[in-house]
Amino acid sequence: MLKIAIQTLFVVTISLWASLFTTEALAQTVSPAMLEQFKQLPRAEQERLAKQYGIDINQLNGSTSNVQQAEVEKLQPFDQTKQAKLAEEKKLKADEKEEEQKLKRFGMAMFDAEISTFAPVSNAPVPDSYLLGPDDTLFVQLYGKQTENHELKVDRDGNINLPGVGPVSVAGLKFAAARELINNRIQQASIGVNAAVSMGQLRTINIMIAGEAKNPGMYAVSALTTVTQALFVAGGVSDIGSLRHIVVNRSGKRVAEFDLYDLLLKGENSKDVNLQHGDVVFIRPAMALVTVDGEVQRPAIYELVANDTVQSALNMAGGTKPSAFVSKTRINRVQQGQSVLINLDLSKKSNLNQSLQAGDSVYVPAVAARLQHQVVIAGAVERPGFYAWQQGLQFHDVVDNIWTDLLLTTDLDYAIVLRQINNQGDIEVIQFNVATAIADANGMVKQPLTLEARDVVVLFHYGNETYKRAALNDYLRKQIESELTLLNENALLSGDVAATVFKRLQQENTAIEASRYTEFDAVLEAEKNTYALLENKLNNMLSQLYSDSSYIELSKHLSRRELVFPILKKLQQQSSTQQDLAIVSISGDVKVPGEYPLARNASIKGLIQAASGLNVSAYLPRAELSRYLGQASNSNKILQQNLNVALDGVLVGSADNITLQSRDRLNVFETPAWSETRLVAIEGEVRFPGTYQVLKGETLAQLIKRAGGFTDEAFLFGAIFTREGIKQREKEQTLLLLEQLKADIATKALSTQGGSATPDALTLVNQVAELEPVGRLVVDVASIIAGNNSFDIALEDKDKLFIPRSNNSISIIGEVQHSGSHRFDRTKSVEDYLRLAGGSRKRADEDRVYVIRADGSVMLPSSSSWFAVNRNQLTPGDTIVMPLDSEYKDSLSTWAIVTQIFYQSAVALAALNSF
Repeated sequence: MLKIAIQTLFVVTISLWASLFTTEALAQTVSPAMLEQFKQLPRAEQERLAKQYGIDINQLNGSTSNVQQAEVEKLQPFDQTKQAKLAEEKKLKADEKEEEQKLKRFGMAMFDAEISTFAPVSNAPVPDSYLLGPDDTLFVQLYGKQTENHELKVDRDGNINLPGVGPVSVAGLKFAAARELINNRIQQASIGVNAAVSMGQLRTINIMIAGEAKNPGMYAVSALTTVTQALFVAGGVSDIGSLRHIVVNRSGKRVAEFDLYDLLLKGENSKDVNLQHGDVVFIRPAMALVTVDGEVQRPAIYELVANDTVQSALNMAGGTKPSAFVSKTRINRVQQGQSVLINLDLSKKSNLNQSLQAGDSVYVPAVAARLQHQVVIAGAVERPGFYAWQQGLQFHDVVDNIWTDLLLTTDLDYAIVLRQINNQGDIEVIQFNVATAIADANGMVKQPLTLEARDVVVLFHYGNETYKRAALNDYLRKQIESELTLLNENALLSGDVAATVFKRLQQENTAIEASRYTEFDAVLEAEKNTYALLENKLNNMLSQLYSDSSYIELSKHLSRRELVFPILKKLQQQSSTQQDLAIVSISGDVKVPGEYPLARNASIKGLIQAASGLNVSAYLPRAELSRYLGQASNSNKILQQNLNVALDGVLVGSADNITLQSRDRLNVFETPAWSETRLVAIEGEVRFPGTYQVLKGETLAQLIKRAGGFTDEAFLFGAIFTREGIKQREKEQTLLLLEQLKADIATKALSTQGGSATPDALTLVNQVAELEPVGRLVVDVASIIAGNNSFDIALEDKDKLFIPRSNNSISIIGEVQHSGSHRFDRTKSVEDYLRLAGGSRKRADEDRVYVIRADGSVMLPSSSSWFAVNRNQLTPGDTIVMPLDSEYKDSLSTWAIVTQIFYQSAVALAALNSF
């Protein structure tokens, strides 16, 4: 709300300024704070405001960096064009990544134009071995008796015109010899004069680069150009060009042959000769290429020459890595039109000397990631990972301290060992108690657990607890962020991502019990892409949880059900018609219900420990064990046996701890009525009014006794007992009556000449609709406390008993001249009290007078003529009702019922409010 208010304020301010200033003035007038607020708006909103008020957005955003603009644009929702562009960029990146993963020819990157730093030779130092020729320039500096500087150029005849000496032939001389010659001539011609000679501008020579060059042709280069420099000038060799067969032809003769591998692999450039005018650099096609891949230092495609062997290829690839499994090296060779696989043990020298052929592919595999002598500690431990195994290793040798090696959330009663039982990788599960497998304060280990090679020990958190869950969720988010196509999918990455996605995996992989997570489908369909990515990543992690070191490190953040998940999948995979499914299930009132591995010698007590124990509300005298017996031979039915189990005896060891079998299911019941809370209120004239919690079957008499009985002013006959169930039924009956009343009014309206309902009828309908039922139940409290059980009632939740004070009055309501209350007088009859109220009105129904007792019951006069009613029929607190004549109200038969409801509710509410 604050952000919206700031944006609104800015829009108003900017609109006022826009009407007073030009764009330039506005850009200078807006305060830095206001400008910063404008920059925080989405890009589309900035452009809209700028267009509306004629502002140059570039001037206002002149100080905005590219990073800030990118962040602003990132907030915008993607349209179809942007989505298509993003998808295209994603595809290009995938293609580039795939291209990078392909092996390339060794040495070709040397001529990559993007990374090459080659520059043509111009002012490079001239070696003494440089041969002078026409067009070379020499600088001669004379010093001694005279000082002069001369720039001398070698003419076409190979001479230089040396001042004071004359022509001197230098062509074909090395630079050192020419320098000495010039100095001698100067000293002979002029006594006391010496000469300092240096090279000036070098001549340009023409060379031909032919063959498999990337850009073959004639090139004019410096006279100092070597073979490698010429290759750079021509852009390197082509895709099929040879790096090892480069020859230099001069005047029809081969003068040099250069192997670029000598320079790349050994740093030797002795054969990298200087070129001369007219030389031809010829690059042959590469005749023999082999691929060297796997655990080598430099996997690539290499070019062979005669007599190259496997050892030569490995040397070119930089040798093998320490992780190489050289005894299983493979060569894929094309021979007589077929692919042939050759296995080599490179630990033998004879195999290293084996020659290679063109097209061979040498692959050096890595050693297995799984170690032979190791154990894995995973789950709720401080340092999960691989540990070295040796004969006699015990669990407490690896995890020896509860405080330093375990977490505060570690369950000390339940842990398992996954042990391989055959070469196929099948496992059995061994359950143990962590507390007894670790040394106690006295250094004693009660039940040592000996580990075997390749054992996987899994410890669990207590109950549903986890440890630093954010680390796991951050890992999953980072795994898929680069694969998301829509920004709004990031909203799905909040909260406990792993727990949400794991529900789906658990639903799809349940072996025994039905899933409880069917509501997840609707959410999954709404955000299918993100959840599919997350599910794939989490499933991949769980499938390698106990074999990949990086995943083992993450196992400490997983919950009990997530740690068990890959174990259950493994047990499902190894089960068959010859091997039972080693999974059992527990449901009901336990902390973590679900499926668990069937451990060796598993028992009911062990299964309860696997579920992290019972809830406090569990019913200990009885649980039910359902056992699968197989399929009936004469039908398609499944045979099942249900056994009653006394958990209280099993837990303390006094009852038989039944050994579990495949597919057993234990159902732990909740203590009957454990979760039902019955609260009953007692108010008014009792000694200890308030709200009491009652048990099932507790009666009103017992509640009154718990409340200390009644006070001296209690009016027992006027007790009001209300119940929610009765209130609900009264509400339903009132709705039915309302529908009936509407129908009667509609029928009456159609039968009358005017064809419309009377205003009184419509008013009464509205009043009935707004009427709130009381839910009163008539009770005889006096008989209840007197010990008459036939009048006592069992209490229910939200029951309420109200005991009013003594009421020594009689009330008269209804169609009388003056409604009110009068002091109770046993000598007066109904007629007398009606007379005190001024008698009946014109529309009163005098033949249907009734009395509402203080206890809620209704008393009708015993005689057809109410004037002859026995005077003793009235009691204190009674209410005399003079009803409305239903015939007077347009002959609606429901009028009498409706008015009775009004009067009943009014009397009860009046009694409650009078306290």
